[in-house]
Amino acid sequence: MRDDQHSREPASIDEHGLKPRAAYTIRLREDEPVLVLEGELDLASAPELRRHLDDFDGDGLVVSFKRTTFIDSAVLKELLRARVELTERGVRLVLAAVPAPVRRLMDLTRTSELFAHADSVDEALTQLNG
Repeated sequence: MRDDQHSREPASIDEHGLKPRAAYTIRLREDEPVLVLEGELDLASAPELRRHLDDFDGDGLVVSFKRTTFIDSAVLKELLRARVELTERGVRLVLAAVPAPVRRLMDLTRTSELFAHADSVDEALTQLNG
């Protein structure tokens, strides 16, 4: 699935009533080492993000923020933890297409410079392969 395709679970109705559309999606691309984050990621999404990061098995990982609208401190904490643990395992981590609201949080907390950045997923994959 391409990065620009929308994959969040749609709203639905069941015996309990209306189930709203999920506020976020976290998924690993099948064909590339790209973890795609979409929507608003907060404390509720942190355990799923941690599981994806801990389960990653490869030499390099791109985290795509292209469709991310918000992250909170719990998600930032998971990214910082993953940075350390992945580095210890010899895995390179590159953040791609970080939008202004996410970049602002990282700049305010002075954590932006701790990560490798790329303007796009393609550029990040080039960094990993170069």
